[in-house]
Amino acid sequence: MKDVINQLNKAPEKPGVYIFKTGDGKYIYIGKAKNLKNRLKGHLQHLKVDPKEKRIFEESSKIEWIVTKSDYEAFVLENELIKQYKPKYNVRLKSGSGYPMLVITDDEYPTVLISRKYGEIKGEYFGPFLPARTARAMKNLIHKLFRLRTCDPLQKRNIVCFDYHLGLCSAPCVGKISKKEYSLDVKSARSFLSGNVKKVIYELYDRIQDYTEKMMFEKAAVLRDQITAMENLIQKQEVLGLPYEEADIFYFSGRKVLLIFVRGYRIVGKNNLDFKEYGLPDSFAEQVISGYYSKGNYIPSMIISNKKFEDHKNLSRWLSSKKGNDVKLSFDIVEEIMNFISRNYTQEDLSDLKEKFKKTFGFDLPERIEGFDISTLQGDFTVGSCVVWEDGSMNKKEYRRYRVKTVKGVDDYGSLREVLYRRFKKYKNLEKLPLVLIDGGKGQLKQGLIVKDALGLENLRIFALAKKEEILYTDDGRQFSLYKTQELLKLFTKIRDEAHRFAVSYNRKLREKEGLKEILDQIKGIGKKRKEILYRTYKTVERISQASEEELVKLGIPRRVAQNIKEYLG
Repeated sequence: MKDVINQLNKAPEKPGVYIFKTGDGKYIYIGKAKNLKNRLKGHLQHLKVDPKEKRIFEESSKIEWIVTKSDYEAFVLENELIKQYKPKYNVRLKSGSGYPMLVITDDEYPTVLISRKYGEIKGEYFGPFLPARTARAMKNLIHKLFRLRTCDPLQKRNIVCFDYHLGLCSAPCVGKISKKEYSLDVKSARSFLSGNVKKVIYELYDRIQDYTEKMMFEKAAVLRDQITAMENLIQKQEVLGLPYEEADIFYFSGRKVLLIFVRGYRIVGKNNLDFKEYGLPDSFAEQVISGYYSKGNYIPSMIISNKKFEDHKNLSRWLSSKKGNDVKLSFDIVEEIMNFISRNYTQEDLSDLKEKFKKTFGFDLPERIEGFDISTLQGDFTVGSCVVWEDGSMNKKEYRRYRVKTVKGVDDYGSLREVLYRRFKKYKNLEKLPLVLIDGGKGQLKQGLIVKDALGLENLRIFALAKKEEILYTDDGRQFSLYKTQELLKLFTKIRDEAHRFAVSYNRKLREKEGLKEILDQIKGIGKKRKEILYRTYKTVERISQASEEELVKLGIPRRVAQNIKEYLG
């Protein structure tokens, strides 16, 4: 550490980027500054009060810097270096790529495609759509409603493809639709995706009347379906008439960040951002926003944050450069958005819980608690669950489930050791270890301690919670009746019960899947691939039996096999 501190005095009083490195050249932290020497001295002043600053200095063997012509160049370079080297102590989002967007391509006969990187496809972008399956579902809906071509690139054919017969494509490749009619479909699809549907609805009504007068009732019916979908879209919009057409809103609350998407003057979605690393407090908000758009996400014309930060002018300039148009950065959130946030985002007050936890166990309440349970049915379909409590709420994105592989028959302890071993191996790469809570008593706690010792995780804390009596057993040999402290009872039973629910649901899902496959094995023409298709689509025997023969054929099931299914399950 002394060598690093001595190097600070050599830093120039110029703008640039500075880099903390280990002895073997790994990047620990990257920052930027208008004045490198003053900024690095600021790090030194925070050394005694900020544990993360202390770790940065302790793990670093040297500091390097790159002098730039301006603080804006330093801002751009910092973002590029963070994106390239992913330093240990900079803010890092967990998502490995941008969120999925839909693109109406810039072609003679446009189609709709999915992209995770803004600008990689030439066309008009819409979204993002969360979760990813929503983007795929919306793409399929666009083909179904507006029949934009499904082939990419546009093929030259003599006969129509199967998608035309399924009603998913209007077959411009063989001239089944005029360019004028196709253009209206594209315009309608754009309006549907943007939410600005009112203008195009009137045009569609005029076209319906024209088709009806010409007795082209099939085409009129297609347009009527489009209008119905658009009218339903308007009715489902929760917050309308916002003062900006498009915006991304970053709402910071401690280490949690809620991202709200506004498109077409309405809220179209929200998402909680997850982080591998939180970075330093003074640069957190700025690095969250710049890191999010560095991943290729769509940049709207306005970005709003409830947390102010110093370098907002350079951030706005950088975003404008990436977008190719002006991007405004604001720190004022309108009342309609705040009302939406209050309905959809609650920050639990943990002050009493933290106080009771520290008083009871002698250490601070961890930011993260992971709960484990095992579920089996007479030794079959044995599975394990891992659920995550983080900063006051259950984080379902972090849940994990495990199919037990090495244990045969009924062996709860052996199954638990396998699941814990597979999970605890991941802990070796963590800066902060979670508190582990196992569903069970002293026996289950012992299995956790065996795995802990085997992996050398000295600082890992493990508790076990027995049902009914609600006795909490700790790794230091103590036990507590949680009925005496309601805050702790609520915390630990919530995590334990959720781990149990998640394990049981996975066990049931495997049993249902296996049972369905056994039934399908009896049907002639059903092989491994077709079993998987039917299971993914319908999940249960009852739903398959309710599907029509035509539905099964559309899934790619040969008609004769579809008839066999209907006869067997009929």
